[in-house]
Formats: sequence, structure tokens, C-alpha cells
Amino acid sequence: MKLVIVLCLAAVALARPQSERDAQIILYDHELREDQSWDTAYETSNGIAVEDSGIQYPGAEPETGNQVKSGSFEFKHPDGTITYLSYISDEDGYRPESDAIPTFNGRVDIQDAYQ
Repeated sequence: MKLVIVLCLAAVALARPQSERDAQIILYDHELREDQSWDTAYETSNGIAVEDSGIQYPGAEPETGNQVKSGSFEFKHPDGTITYLSYISDEDGYRPESDAIPTFNGRVDIQDAYQ
């Protein structure tokens, strides 16, 4: 899931003009607690903002366990519009919410695809 977020941010960064790629981190806050929970937030000078909270549950054996995580990120497009996405990730999978994500109406008409 972290990889998905990193790839999204990388795609946004590569799509921007060079002057906007030279962004600086203007805010960074990270707290890791003894119970393996954390809170992270950062912002960049080019308008990207990320917040993330979660907890790691260890498994019975090494390399096992579960992670419950929630957060959000937003970024500004060159035309000034802002995309915002929030998500929850847990044993039920990754569940993003955003107006930028297309919705499925539950019907696919194959004949329409060939016209």
C-alpha cells in the first residue's frame, strides 16, 4: 500500500514542470509509539500534503502480522484544481475514497465498446 502512495506521488511529480519538481519539504512530523502505532504528516512547497496513521500488529512468526492504516493526500494540478484522496487499509484491503476516482455503475454493455 505504501508503494501505491509513493507511485501516485511520483507520477504527480513527474507530470509537473521542472520548476515544480524542485519542491522542498516544508513540514515533516513523524511519531512512532511503543505500541507500534504511528502518525506521519508532511507537506511540500509545491502543494502536496500527506497524512498517515496506523498500527502494526505482530504475527506469531517472523514476517507475519497485520497493519491497519488510514490517511489522506492532496495535490494541486497545474490548472489550480486540487485532488484529495483518503483511504483505509486493513485486513479487508485498500479502500480509497475520492471524487477523482471513477465510479462503476454496475453495468457493462459489450456492444457499446465496439461502436
